[in-house]
Amino acid sequence: MIRPRATSQVAVIVLLLSLLRGVAAQSGPFVAGQFRGRIAYCADGNHNDPDDWVASPVALAILAEAGLAERLVHFNYNCILPQTNPDWEQIHAASVLGTAQRYGYDRARFFDCQKQRTEMLASLAQTISASSEDDPLYCIVAGPVEVPYLGIQQADPSRRPHVYCISHSRWNDGFARNYTFTHTKRSVIESGVNWVQIRDQNLLLSKSPYGRPAPPEAFADFFWLRDAPETRLRWLWERLVLSTRPDPSDAGMAYFLISGDEQCDPAKLRSLLADHQRPAPTVARGTIRLEAENFQKLSGFEVEDRNDRAASHRLCVRLTTPAGGSIRTPFREPFAAAGRCDLEVRYSAASECGLTLRVGNTFERRWRAPGSTGGWTSHRALDLELRWGDEIAVEAHGDVQLDYVQLERRP
Repeated sequence: MIRPRATSQVAVIVLLLSLLRGVAAQSGPFVAGQFRGRIAYCADGNHNDPDDWVASPVALAILAEAGLAERLVHFNYNCILPQTNPDWEQIHAASVLGTAQRYGYDRARFFDCQKQRTEMLASLAQTISASSEDDPLYCIVAGPVEVPYLGIQQADPSRRPHVYCISHSRWNDGFARNYTFTHTKRSVIESGVNWVQIRDQNLLLSKSPYGRPAPPEAFADFFWLRDAPETRLRWLWERLVLSTRPDPSDAGMAYFLISGDEQCDPAKLRSLLADHQRPAPTVARGTIRLEAENFQKLSGFEVEDRNDRAASHRLCVRLTTPAGGSIRTPFREPFAAAGRCDLEVRYSAASECGLTLRVGNTFERRWRAPGSTGGWTSHRALDLELRWGDEIAVEAHGDVQLDYVQLERRP
């Protein structure tokens, strides 16, 4: 016979466990100040741009300084598959492995895509297949998305909801004008993994134009590496000079993963790497932008790669069917929590059209847009409740393009 008091205690324990499980599902990658999950990193560096010769080492330094070296379970490099430069392969390999040795990484977790493709894909697939709600995988995409896609295809499909691919670059996402990639990020998104697009890290971390060596004065923001007493920081400086340009921009994704901060700059890198001051991870980002082309389900919409710098990442989605269409995605972002927020839908309409915004099962907003909006315009929904896992959907009829849906968290 179970006594009422015991029954009550059991009910309380079950409720507490349920609440704790819900909090854990919402608050990754840090729970109670501790990182929860594993990290994979995919980098190129063997063609197109030598920036990875320094970005890969800086990313490894960031993760190590954050105490996450053991969380890095897979690192592949030289991942541009259509073309390669053997000399660049060797330089990037030396940069990656030299940094791994200096910061105490397990060498067995590093793979050269040009020389170890079979072993690399087997490791990446195994890493993905080990993912779970309690042990998710955060995959930093610092090279073309083809390699992550191939790894996902070889892995257990049931594990995909527990994988988060982090990107900042339309080039890595497969939208390159001088290369023909087999897959774009849409191939990955449609597989069911979570795609996390942060702001372009070149804005604050790249200090010279792409395509030509930088003059000496362009390196000034990184002289602290040159002048550092630590030999491994001076090693990073050597990699920076060798790369010909001060541009460790891909490493900004590693900084985001340890902090939730999308605005890494040389001063923040110095605070972490030279002064050994770890940034406190944010609980919930104030602004989260969901690019329209990153929504998990596009119905009647197609991705449009346009030479329009007013469009976020110069990409959008265009409605292509007269019957109308929709974009839908679950809200599963890192460094995000349930709460009240304002929501902006950015769009462009060539003729009069109707749009509907839906959030979960509790919010619906319909509006009509006049024709010829004259470029991008926005519709805002204020003070709505957003919960982890809520589906966000935009439905449309007419000649319309969608750029993004942006969330502004309320205090």
